[in-house]
Amino acid sequence: MSYRKSPGRRGFALIFTLAFVILVALIIVAFSLVAYNDLAAAETSTNFVRAYFAAEAGMAKKFMELRAGNVNILAENFSIGPGAMGAYSVRVELVEAGAFPSYRLISTGIYKKAEREISLIFRQTSCARFAYLSQDEDQFFWWGTRSIWFISGDTIRGPLHTNDSLNISDDPIFEGPVSSSAAAINYYHGGPPADNPEFRESLSLGVPNIQLPTVAESIDNIKAYAQQPNGLYLVGDTIITILSNGTMDVTNADKNWLTPHNTPVPANGAVFVDNGYVDISGILSGKLTVGTSRSIYVVNNLLYANDPRTNPASTDAMGLVAQNNVYVDKNAPFNIEIDAYIMALNTSFGVENYNQGLKGTLTLYGGLTQYRRGAVGTFNSSTGTRATGYAKNYVYDSRLQDTAPPYFPPARDSEGRVIYIKKLYNES
Repeated sequence: MSYRKSPGRRGFALIFTLAFVILVALIIVAFSLVAYNDLAAAETSTNFVRAYFAAEAGMAKKFMELRAGNVNILAENFSIGPGAMGAYSVRVELVEAGAFPSYRLISTGIYKKAEREISLIFRQTSCARFAYLSQDEDQFFWWGTRSIWFISGDTIRGPLHTNDSLNISDDPIFEGPVSSSAAAINYYHGGPPADNPEFRESLSLGVPNIQLPTVAESIDNIKAYAQQPNGLYLVGDTIITILSNGTMDVTNADKNWLTPHNTPVPANGAVFVDNGYVDISGILSGKLTVGTSRSIYVVNNLLYANDPRTNPASTDAMGLVAQNNVYVDKNAPFNIEIDAYIMALNTSFGVENYNQGLKGTLTLYGGLTQYRRGAVGTFNSSTGTRATGYAKNYVYDSRLQDTAPPYFPPARDSEGRVIYIKKLYNES
């Protein structure tokens, strides 16, 4: 006996098989579409990443041009390479003019159909960005050199850098970031615990040198502005007493000002004394830079009429720039304050007759750049106590991060490139 399958069952099996095949095909198609979309999304994402890197490459190239002093090229288009599908376009916008201008770099990167734009606002910074900056920490004498030391009782409040090694005895205090191009510190007693300086923020050793301002970009620049009608150019030894009413009493034989001659502080803020020494003191209301081809002697307190420490709106700013030395005069008071940024380009800032008589505290509110370290006193190597001269209280005027006294040059790195600081970064 045999049984025959019914036509209904055969039809149902065929329909089920067909439905299964269609379902599998749909699943395959769905997975293929998902895979395709994932691959397409991955490629798009990769292209956007490549476009971003192209934008960064353009920004880096233009930034290096600016650091090298090329600010005339305001737009540039560049293909990444022969046959490549990537490119960038960069433009530069001047955000704020002035002695230390701000720029905006806008860089657009393109790869295939992906496009990314990034922007960066940055500005030049002044050479007056350190509370203390030196090339050499040793003082030179006819018989040789001698190290100058930071000792107990000395306090530096602000950024410090030297291209030499720091000379430290006992327990000075450094309240800002400290850096040195040397690989180690020169300790008088061999180091801790006998020498135990306080680095309250940071200490970095072995960092690149920082280029000090040159005579050409500082002394010569001040002289050029002082020779303009709204400046004051003098020849020969000069005494300047600045008055808080915006004038100053000046004694200068070449001008036939044999007794103190009252004259307004120059409108352009530039005084230059050629072939003469300068004695200076007083109270400044406004902005002024005094330069000389010789040396400057601070004979008494040199203060701001509007102290920025109590009046943040103060715009008073003083620069003392000497081709040779800036000294605190031997007859200066027991305690003395100098509100100014000092630059001793070829030599030092120090105290005249520093090894004769015990003084009080020398407060420098502003900052100091000197080629070689100058002495402001001596100390007893056995006890660590000061024997003559002043204790150092150097306080950085933080306004100098964004501004400077008139005609100060920009900061440069060891290769002479202008230093910029970043202000704002955006990505779109």
